[in-house]
Amino acid sequence: MKFARLTTVLAAFTLAVSTLPVGGAAAVTNPCRLPEGVLHSTALAARSAVACGAVGRLIDAGDGVALTVPQPGDSVTMDLLYPSGARTYSLTTDEQGRVSTGSAPAKHEPDNQFPDLAGQPGACDRDTYALRDYKWHSPWLFRTTWGTKLATNRQSDFDAAVRRSLANMTQGRNTCGMRGRNGASGALLGHTARQGNFVYVDGATTCGDRDHHSVIDEGDLPGGSFEATLAWTCTWSETRHGRTRAVEADIRMNSADYNWTYDPVNDPKCKPELPPDKDRWRYDVESVLTHEMGHVYGLVNLSADEDLNLTMYPGVRRCTGHMRTLGRGDVLGMQALYGLR
Repeated sequence: MKFARLTTVLAAFTLAVSTLPVGGAAAVTNPCRLPEGVLHSTALAARSAVACGAVGRLIDAGDGVALTVPQPGDSVTMDLLYPSGARTYSLTTDEQGRVSTGSAPAKHEPDNQFPDLAGQPGACDRDTYALRDYKWHSPWLFRTTWGTKLATNRQSDFDAAVRRSLANMTQGRNTCGMRGRNGASGALLGHTARQGNFVYVDGATTCGDRDHHSVIDEGDLPGGSFEATLAWTCTWSETRHGRTRAVEADIRMNSADYNWTYDPVNDPKCKPELPPDKDRWRYDVESVLTHEMGHVYGLVNLSADEDLNLTMYPGVRRCTGHMRTLGRGDVLGMQALYGLR
């Protein structure tokens, strides 16, 4: 009996030793000898992120902006909205483990100018839209973080603006006389103690790994007054058997660098005047949320001057609610993704 037990132990030990890779533990964790820190996309080339142990590592998605390498078949898209422009960064790991990155700027006006409506087509005159490769195949269900208030001391005001913004996109609210309703759906489920999945690593803020929660919150975003982003959106998607679907999305509103309002037309503190006055430059919560939810559902930023009045154009005019109602192109884009309902 003792001999049998000894034989079993020796066999297990021999098997364990035989499966160790040449080069020891370092070869297991970094078999492709990738450099430390944030990776450049060329570091992986056509190699598998799984085989190289790069899943979960940070990789430069463009302009020095780092994103976390997702699992095979998964993608993450990060949208940054500035007062007068936007940028988008994406990172995809295909089902073979190969990583691809992408970045795209949107129109950026000089910071000391207001987007000018004069001579530009109205929101109902343009049918422009651009689509992501993902959409939701089930309702987007999310929560707001406890203490997210913006502008007032009442979270109920923020939650009400969130619900209106969601309806703007899913019901296609517009002043163009169009039947705007589409097949997209979603719901605010209540509150959570969780923060949005935005992480601070290597001196920068970025989207974290999927955490199976969708959250809208407020917080600090990179940059100072008049230079920082107004809002960030991170959307996670997955591709299975050739079909890509969104599975999670978080939005963060910048409460540290900008002032906000729920009623830009009647807010006595809201005056879009020059020179810049941080206390008077207020942005409409509902307008910005509606634009960001456009990204969640799969709409891309527009950049042509002629599209200035559409919701998905990232020129956020101060002290107006112009992005609350969708333009013709915004409505058509949602219907192209989700069908007419």
